[in-house]
Amino acid sequence: MPANITPSKPQPKPHPLTADERDRLARYEDTPDSAKDEAALLDELRLRTRADAWNRYRIAQTIRTLLPAGAEVRRGLVTDVTDASPYKREYVGRIRDGLAANYLD
Repeated sequence: MPANITPSKPQPKPHPLTADERDRLARYEDTPDSAKDEAALLDELRLRTRADAWNRYRIAQTIRTLLPAGAEVRRGLVTDVTDASPYKREYVGRIRDGLAANYLD
């Protein structure tokens, strides 16, 4: 490793939502924003943020298991993949799988 690059610190594992929190989030999704008070909107934002952090963590862990073991992986590859839009991931997957990239197949 070059002298000017410091190893990255492991990211703390986020906690998944509990069953009660998932139920609350589902109720928030079914309720229009205009019917929620400020406390409910803030609670929904907090729950969505935690759920998003958990989902990103799980996606990154899944990608890490798919990468070849012992191979040198470019720094930031997992972040590039997890931050990509679903359309970009599908497009790259179609190219990888030898399908037409223009969706005419």
